[in-house]
Amino acid sequence: MTTAISDIAGCAASPEASDTKISFRRAAAADVPFLGRVLEMASRGHLACGPWDLMFPDDGERRRALEHIAGNAPVSWCHRQWFHVADLDGAAAAAMVAFEAADVGDTSLAPSLFDTFGLLGWSPERVASTIAMIEPYAECFPDMPAGTWIVENVATREDARRHGLVRELLGRALDEGRRRGFRRAQISCLIGNDAAQRAYERAGFEVVEDRRRPEFEKLIGAPGFVRMCRDLEEA
Repeated sequence: MTTAISDIAGCAASPEASDTKISFRRAAAADVPFLGRVLEMASRGHLACGPWDLMFPDDGERRRALEHIAGNAPVSWCHRQWFHVADLDGAAAAAMVAFEAADVGDTSLAPSLFDTFGLLGWSPERVASTIAMIEPYAECFPDMPAGTWIVENVATREDARRHGLVRELLGRALDEGRRRGFRRAQISCLIGNDAAQRAYERAGFEVVEDRRRPEFEKLIGAPGFVRMCRDLEEA
């Protein structure tokens, strides 16, 4: 849901990168297992665990849940439909979503989540307790204003870092927003994910909102989120 810290911190290409083959594309159905992992990594940001870890503590259940959300659940902004993927030597290595709120129809993840709870066979009691637990996260997560080009769910495979994949994906995502006529782009990160915030600042973004909640910090371990925007009329 945010940005994995070392994906941004290690975005500069390494000297040995010249022997690698890098390509970029839209996500396909075969990418769903990788995209589930991207959702997990992105939600953690610079922390050891994120909201998906709290909702689905069991590794196997979390993997199944996130793959369903990315692939077969009702379409949300975490669905493969919005993902851009970078391949490194023929294998998916990094990804992010880029979309406009109206494309999704509803920026709430509720339909996708409740469909996933049903798939997993959760009891009404477990569903209710999980929703109550995660409420501070939902309250603190940045708004997605209509008419704004949104970038989220940014992550890279650990063994594929330092090839500039996130930097290039972000540039391509912003170019898509320009082509579609959007004048403003938005991205967010957890407060304390300093490497991600600095990288986004280098890409022209600036903080427009700092949203903090004590309940969020108690739940996640970070004070809240920063929402960052930039003008897309600038190349």
